[in-house]
Amino acid sequence: MLCATITFLLVFFAVFCFYDCLKPPRFPPGPKWLPFFGCFFTVRRLKAKHGYAYLAFQELAKTYGPILGLKLGGQKVVVVFTHDLVKKVLLRDEFNGRPDGFFFRVRSFGKRQGVVFSDGPTWSQTRRFTMRHLRTFGLGRLTMEKQVTVEAENLIDFLRRASDKGPVLMHTAFDIAVLNSLWFMFAGHRFDYDDEKLTEILDVVHDAFRLMDTMGGVVSQMPLLRFLMPELSGYNELMRILRKLWSFLDEEINIHEKDLSRDQPQDLIDAFLLEISNSSNGGQKDSIFDRENLLVLCLDLFLAGSKTTTDTLAITLLFLSLHQEWIKILQEELKTVVGRSRPPVLDDYSSLPMMEAFITEIQRFLILAPFGLPHKTMNDVTLNGYSIPKDTIVLLDYHSVHYDPAQWDHPKEFRPQRFLDDNGRFRQNTANLPFGLGKRRCPGEILARTTLFLFLAYVIHYFDIEISPDHGRPDPNGYDGFTISPKPYYLKLKMRTDVAKDSAA
Repeated sequence: MLCATITFLLVFFAVFCFYDCLKPPRFPPGPKWLPFFGCFFTVRRLKAKHGYAYLAFQELAKTYGPILGLKLGGQKVVVVFTHDLVKKVLLRDEFNGRPDGFFFRVRSFGKRQGVVFSDGPTWSQTRRFTMRHLRTFGLGRLTMEKQVTVEAENLIDFLRRASDKGPVLMHTAFDIAVLNSLWFMFAGHRFDYDDEKLTEILDVVHDAFRLMDTMGGVVSQMPLLRFLMPELSGYNELMRILRKLWSFLDEEINIHEKDLSRDQPQDLIDAFLLEISNSSNGGQKDSIFDRENLLVLCLDLFLAGSKTTTDTLAITLLFLSLHQEWIKILQEELKTVVGRSRPPVLDDYSSLPMMEAFITEIQRFLILAPFGLPHKTMNDVTLNGYSIPKDTIVLLDYHSVHYDPAQWDHPKEFRPQRFLDDNGRFRQNTANLPFGLGKRRCPGEILARTTLFLFLAYVIHYFDIEISPDHGRPDPNGYDGFTISPKPYYLKLKMRTDVAKDSAA
């Protein structure tokens, strides 16, 4: 009996291993799949070699082509390269889902909630509500411009005080200013720069983005590892981070619940709480308006709404410190257009073509989110003759989009002039996709563009920027994770002597 049981188990194991290595018919080409692990070890080896996941996938694409088929643990993954293919995917609804792995569910209490990692009716209703009320409370309006201007002034004051003490730690210097630009519309208040609790939470945010990759990390690819090796798989650290973030945001919601005015909501959280109350009183079933979904929405906006803009500003200052000639060029244009008697304003942007071209080229050249947010196939689909099953994770390589030689002349060169016409006026290039495309295009694009310009223009207007001799040359190679985060670095900021005293923050 024992021998028969062992024989049955061995046969079952062998059959499972055989079928676990079989690729779906006409699945995109890629490395061979191992039982249980798929291509995990191949990708891990290449990532160790190159330092970044996107470079590992690009090396595989050289062998297997621009539509790469993988299996990482239990996840089927397709990586799409080049501008034309990525654009084709972005504009097809069948690719507009979000992954449903362990990481994407555990952050939202085991459900499909929020606005970033949900899809279907939940996503469309939550996004529609969020955008409508963010506009009500200022998004894209004069109110937003005024708030971002206030934050720019506070940022300059913070940097001035910090620079008086010596070189300034820059990789987190923009965190609070960027968050405040969103948080005023979302939660009706701003944070002080000396808020120790917020500073601690923002450190947790940076940890979160370094811990997980775009696909949800090992705990999504092989969920059983959270039981077998909870520390090594990152599960324990993930839960520590999530509990801190949940607690911080839950306190924010509690404050709003106590002060809620049913006559006139003051911010997005108020508006959502009123909808929760109305849904409860009306006995609506399957409503998106419940406290859990609000908490996950807060988490989405807190993380996605600030991190990429913060890191873009931080890496831009790092780039400028290594290329001093661009500081002089931008300062000279600001001096010519804005002068020295007042700070820049948003209306100046259209009269600063080199500044606009510089920021646009920065977003093309310095790729901080090589895969953006992961997509998922909503149905069985075909792409250029390949069959991709339903629920396959689809990664879009934006690095290949912005470095595609079919779209860009000398893409490896930093050349803001590519966005200027023969008369020196700014011209956009539709091949540039810093905020994505289609229905999943970044909803915070207007705020991000406004923040990037005003904060960068203010810093260059008020400060000369140098590498700190005490800390050495900043490392332009960031940490790989969900995004590529800049490593800690210091700069020497010096208030410019010709700035008007009454224009300084």
